[in-house]
Amino acid sequence: MMRFDPDHQPMNTCAIDIHHHYIPPSLLEEARRHGEALGVEVTEAKNGETALSFSGSPKFTLNPDLSEVERRFEIMEKGKIAIGALIAQTASLGYRLDGERGERWCRLYNEGSHELVQKHPDRFVALAAVPLQDPQRAAETLEYAVRELNFRGGYIGSNVNGEYYNSPKFDPFWQKAEALDVLIVMHPEDVAGSERMESYGLRLICGNPADSTLSLAYMSYSGVFDRFPNLKLCVLHGGGFFPYQLGRLDQGHAVRSGSRAAQASSPPSKYLKNLYFDSMVYRVDTLDYLKRIVGAEHILVGTDYPYTLGDWMTVEKIEALECPDKEKNLILEGNARRLLKIA
Repeated sequence: MMRFDPDHQPMNTCAIDIHHHYIPPSLLEEARRHGEALGVEVTEAKNGETALSFSGSPKFTLNPDLSEVERRFEIMEKGKIAIGALIAQTASLGYRLDGERGERWCRLYNEGSHELVQKHPDRFVALAAVPLQDPQRAAETLEYAVRELNFRGGYIGSNVNGEYYNSPKFDPFWQKAEALDVLIVMHPEDVAGSERMESYGLRLICGNPADSTLSLAYMSYSGVFDRFPNLKLCVLHGGGFFPYQLGRLDQGHAVRSGSRAAQASSPPSKYLKNLYFDSMVYRVDTLDYLKRIVGAEHILVGTDYPYTLGDWMTVEKIEALECPDKEKNLILEGNARRLLKIA
């Protein structure tokens, strides 16, 4: 059987995946060796799976495919993905660590991702993990990753230990992202109300898009995009429910007054210029609706690899859209090349 050569790409493999999770094996090895100093506990299960815990937080198990590369290439070929933009596994960002330890952990994460990019520069770029529990350190970590490691943006959770982004305390990070002119990608984590979503896997199915919507509503109503008009934010899972309830969000901005009034100067729809969304909505008709609301120039490919709840064949949905090839090409690679500065 012919083995897949990652340096040889079929002609129709052009897409750039913005939603491509990875954990460097070197990071896990460092945690095993120096976990106590890092504030990280590594546990090995009998079935070979690895679990992490930060500063005594509940353990979470890692999908073994997060660190694997050979199978990743095979799935990328099948899904017509030419380049994966490496992002962290969101629970492993380490937000429960103090700022100093969080910065050290994120830098180790970024160095490990950088190693994979250096090994396969034509197949991967990387987005920086940042310790957003300390916004100033997060800004410095982002700048180092962009300037010294050639990272193409940053990666954050939808909240930091339950705190959303309607506070000016996070402004140093937004300011740095805007100054560097890089894309920030946001993924749900620490989902609000998750204790009521244990059955049927609903924390992921319903909770993830709900928390992204909540986070983006906080940002839109609190004036973040007024203070940072050139900030570029990509919200995964098709933006949660945000693009599909935009009318309700705008109406809320219009009718609330007094202490309930939004601080933002404009309704949320006016900030679509700042926002980008991945294609991971599963259905062609839903993707078509998203395109009509936000424009083809604001959508990027997203697979959520290696999670089976993702859509590793999302490129097929983009190809099935009834729209000009120019728009399809923007979604498949053009937007990502522009935002991630890929030649």
